Amino acid sequence: MKKYIKLNYLLASILLSLVLIPASVSAAGVYIESSKNTISVGDTLIVSVKVNSDGSVLNTIDGEIALKSTNGAFAVKEFSLANSSFGLWPRTPSLSKDNNTISFVAGVPGGFSIEGATLFKIIIEAKKEGSMVISPKNVFAFANDGKGTRISAKVVRDLTINVVPRKNDVQINDEWKELVVSDVLPPEDFIIVLGQDKNLFENKKFAFFSALDNQSGISHYEVSEDGNPFIRSGSTYVLKNQTDDVVLNVTAYDKAGNKKIAKYPTSADSGISWISIITVVIVIIILRFIFKKIRRSKKNASTVE
Repeated sequence: MKKYIKLNYLLASILLSLVLIPASVSAAGVYIESSKNTISVGDTLIVSVKVNSDGSVLNTIDGEIALKSTNGAFAVKEFSLANSSFGLWPRTPSLSKDNNTISFVAGVPGGFSIEGATLFKIIIEAKKEGSMVISPKNVFAFANDGKGTRISAKVVRDLTINVVPRKNDVQINDEWKELVVSDVLPPEDFIIVLGQDKNLFENKKFAFFSALDNQSGISHYEVSEDGNPFIRSGSTYVLKNQTDDVVLNVTAYDKAGNKKIAKYPTSADSGISWISIITVVIVIIILRFIFKKIRRSKKNASTVE
């Protein structure tokens, strides 16, 4: 019996089920939030990017966060997906070369309708006196209606952070360091599933895994295939061994260095619902097709302009 999943055979039925899912399409809002808006030189602050569904059922958010800093007052140190309402990240938050824009694409299988859902967190360090404005831009949400109906996401609130001189008797406040130091818990248990689709990776079999860590967030994965040395990987790994007897060990590390190991294959009595796993993998594939269209349309729009 084959241990991997041929996704293309099941794609049509999953698409049909998605079309039958009702979705209210109205609007969505994105905003920026932090514990304070005035800090001292040398401080490090955690800033949250959040979204309101405003009555819509959404499954994808695609957009950018603009960073406008005076005098080079700030530096982006890190990103964290801890406590994010989104489990699928075709594009994790990434900073542009000029340090002025953060781009991301996030999805959630089955959709969600939540007010104040966390997208991701930005960890910034105050370098010198000045200010920074953090504002969502070019953000689009997509409805969970089986058609990928695009919804313009309004900017509910941006954030201005001011940096003032540090007083001699005031210690440096590093919210990120405090969080990482306090994180002694490993990521949650996760599983590895194998799939194959003619439209992906030249029809090669691949492994997918996605761990959760609600303290500091997942840092990276390392994969060992058939007992070979571990190599760093994203959440999708194309198999070198394309036979049915591949053996995988995947280690998920959080930002604090804690780790959790998953193995493939698992024991037959593990109690895992393979139907739900297959569904998640297929939704990821569907979203990837949608994201390609998003990027293509943005590129075309830029060309026209």
